[in-house]
Amino acid sequence: MNSTISLAITISGYISLVVGAVLVLMSKVKTDNLNDLKERVEILEKEREDAREQHIENQRAISNLEGQLNTYKEIPLKSIASSLEALPKIVDSNSQILETLKGSAVIAATDRSQLVNSSQHIKNQVVDNQTVRSKK
Repeated sequence: MNSTISLAITISGYISLVVGAVLVLMSKVKTDNLNDLKERVEILEKEREDAREQHIENQRAISNLEGQLNTYKEIPLKSIASSLEALPKIVDSNSQILETLKGSAVIAATDRSQLVNSSQHIKNQVVDNQTVRSKK
């Protein structure tokens, strides 16, 4: 009987040893897994923060570009509108210039014909000294 109890105690000791070893190993695996998960969480949090900062920078850049785009859209429209408003004035001015040029052309033609086909009638001419040479 003593040997049976001794055998049972030995077997229970071995079983306890095996169970303890398994529990230690499982605890070690869980601890390693937890530490690994904590490191991954820290990495993901850092990446998330970096992504958030990049997102904010991108939003600022987009806002800046939208403002520039709106400015560029408005400039030609304002320029076209002011050009269209000035167009009737330019047409009137050009019409006046054309009439002036036509009148000047008539005067120039009249003056030219008088110069080309002119003859001078001098009634009295007093000359103290005159030299006349012929053209060669």
